[in-house]
Amino acid sequence: MSRTGRDDRPDTSSLEIRRLLPAPIDEVFRWWTEPTLMREWMTPVGSCEIDNDLRIGGRLHVVMRGDGMVIEHDGEYLELDPPRRLVFTWSSIYTGPGISIVTVELEADGPGATRLRLLHTNLSDEAARSHRGGWQGMFDRLVGRLTNVRAG
Repeated sequence: MSRTGRDDRPDTSSLEIRRLLPAPIDEVFRWWTEPTLMREWMTPVGSCEIDNDLRIGGRLHVVMRGDGMVIEHDGEYLELDPPRRLVFTWSSIYTGPGISIVTVELEADGPGATRLRLLHTNLSDEAARSHRGGWQGMFDRLVGRLTNVRAG
């Protein structure tokens, strides 16, 4: 708080999404970390390109193309605990001026399912709302891909 009694820090929000995914934890972790698999789901619409240097301090670069838009996201891996946890920064023109943080936690739920918890922090209220829809769209695609692989 400032001396004026106002909180002068920028407004920040976070979002949390939980999903049950139809695949074992090791397989889900691969879909989060292998570029060829990430390309199949890591955009809510259209297609994407992925450059992924999976190591602490390694770079993550995602280019989403769809609905007449091209959106670039840049990140850096902060934590890696295969196959349970990934933490990375996530920055684009839609995340705002700060650097947001994405935490992905995976927990086995029997032999063929995984509980996913995504926490995306340091977003404006508007960015949190738009990113919630984006992540949910991506997770719908991920569930579809995992379901197809298991059925195939």
